[in-house]
Amino acid sequence: MTDDALVFAGVAKRYGTVAALEDLSLQVARGEMFGLIGPDGAGKTTTIRLACGLIRADRGAVRTLGRDPVAEHRAVTAGVGYLSQRFSLYGDLSIDENLAFFAEIHGVRDYRSRRDRLLEMTRLTPFRARLAERLSGGMKQKLALACTLIHEPDLLLLDEPTTGVDPVSRREFWKLLSEFLSQGITIVMATPYLDEAERCSRVALVHQGRTLAVETPSRLRASVPGQVIEVVAASPGRAVDVLKRAPHVEDVQTFGERIHARLAPQTASREIERLREALVAAGVGSPSLRPVPTSLEDVFIARISQTPEP
Repeated sequence: MTDDALVFAGVAKRYGTVAALEDLSLQVARGEMFGLIGPDGAGKTTTIRLACGLIRADRGAVRTLGRDPVAEHRAVTAGVGYLSQRFSLYGDLSIDENLAFFAEIHGVRDYRSRRDRLLEMTRLTPFRARLAERLSGGMKQKLALACTLIHEPDLLLLDEPTTGVDPVSRREFWKLLSEFLSQGITIVMATPYLDEAERCSRVALVHQGRTLAVETPSRLRASVPGQVIEVVAASPGRAVDVLKRAPHVEDVQTFGERIHARLAPQTASREIERLREALVAAGVGSPSLRPVPTSLEDVFIARISQTPEP
């Protein structure tokens, strides 16, 4: 048995002519919260499904809790909790009945104390007799998490669990994950939300089925040289054109109404004022410019720009 909860070594997976993963390598230590970060189509769901043993890799090796998840699927299933993007609750069963059903299919006989504890943690106890189809989106996700944990797995695999969940329920979901992490459960979560990645001990930046980097969020942020300036202007398109032509600006990215301009290392502070003057002269109004910390979004985009196309 390896000390790592999850290992991918040079893994490739194709669906027909489409390459979902190409040479994916990563290691997840036991007891850590690990994030798989990337846009839609990056290969996150395929990675989670490979770790569960639901599909087989075309090339490379996968080890889940020290085992081959396909060849030793039954043993792996006993130690893994899997929450998919579309977790199937039984709408015509109550909360209690859903938990009982998932306990029984995992062969858990004395599950009642565990069920009551999970209901208490998820704040679902007052609603335990309610049918699953009558729950809100956030309550359904919490019930899904409870069903995933009813057999006390060592490894929890979550595939974009907070997508479509309201902000309050999302915050409560993260509190639950923090509590389970404190109990020693290893958590691997795929997410497109880079603010969620900040909560992970380490993250893998995944793009087009390849790992761009595996590191702590703080070290990833520190790996991008130069200062980031956030620009808000009345004419964002024109502001982007000005910034892209400006000296000392190495990269420009837009995030909604905000523009991030990454300056070259050792850029003097007076250059920021010259940027402001150039923007005003271009007719973008009275732009707001302020230094901001490098975000994981900035890191991800910088890494993609440095990666040659396959």
